[in-house]
Amino acid sequence: MTFFWSIIDFLKGTAPFIIVFDIIVAIVLLILGLMLISKKNREQKTKKIAGMVCLSIALLTFLGALSNALFSFFVF
Repeated sequence: MTFFWSIIDFLKGTAPFIIVFDIIVAIVLLILGLMLISKKNREQKTKKIAGMVCLSIALLTFLGALSNALFSFFVF
């Protein structure tokens, strides 16, 4: 059982850094996705699809940061 609690302590210590890292990655992907979907790049289908993929991953990253924050708030 001590190994389990050492893992929990490790997660408590790294949760704030992981949340901040997730938010930074999501913002970068959001900006990149919006740039790829912008009007001047809309003509090329591959850039539009890449932009949608970036936006989808950015939303998933924001969701991951939110779930990590809620988990660390309620569990830890």
